[in-house]
Amino acid sequence: MSNSRLIDYIKISPNSSNPRNNTINKITIHHMAGNLSVESCGEVFADISHQASSNYAIDSNGRIGMYVEEKNRAWTSSSSDNDNQAVTIEVANDTLGGDWHVSDIALEKLIELCIDICIRNNINKLNYTGDSKGNLTMHCYFAKTVCPGEYLKSKFPYIAKKVNKKLESIYKNNTPDLWAEKSVAWSIENKILFGDEYGNYKLHDYCTRQEMIVFIYRMYKNIKKCKKEI
Repeated sequence: MSNSRLIDYIKISPNSSNPRNNTINKITIHHMAGNLSVESCGEVFADISHQASSNYAIDSNGRIGMYVEEKNRAWTSSSSDNDNQAVTIEVANDTLGGDWHVSDIALEKLIELCIDICIRNNINKLNYTGDSKGNLTMHCYFAKTVCPGEYLKSKFPYIAKKVNKKLESIYKNNTPDLWAEKSVAWSIENKILFGDEYGNYKLHDYCTRQEMIVFIYRMYKNIKKCKKEI
């Protein structure tokens, strides 16, 4: 299991179970009930007496912190069964009380992080069912709590829709036509074709002249390398 490339800050919490006893197939979203920076959140999770942690947190400026590696279970959702399957994310509130609002940039970073988690853990789709049966869950499904607050609760369908739209595009663009399968596999293996930051190879997109030049240059480097080895 890998960790997100989107991390801005790391402070590993002692409050975790290592390793998790299940594969990752869920994402569980929480709110901080406060407007903490990723550093301040890390200090809270560093305290053993709190007996709490999350895999990631996002502050109101859109910065992402990691406190428990994905290979390990964070203590977040009042459910060991859920947390052994889920990557858990705390999101800062830019308004305290009321609907516990979160900033626009925090919400967009949350969606970006969810996409990244799904791709790396082979989660093909986020299924928000409104209860614990789906793979996009919230803290209040497992404990008596208002977490993740009314604002984030209202955004769950939107989050699932945005994440799934991106995942569908990536998976479609990463599936070659039958006649191109061997060539695509060869070009990836030989480091001629690379994906973008989401692992999207864009197999069905048009290629610009610049991109074609890059492909030719990579081929040229491979040929030079082969000649040296001979």
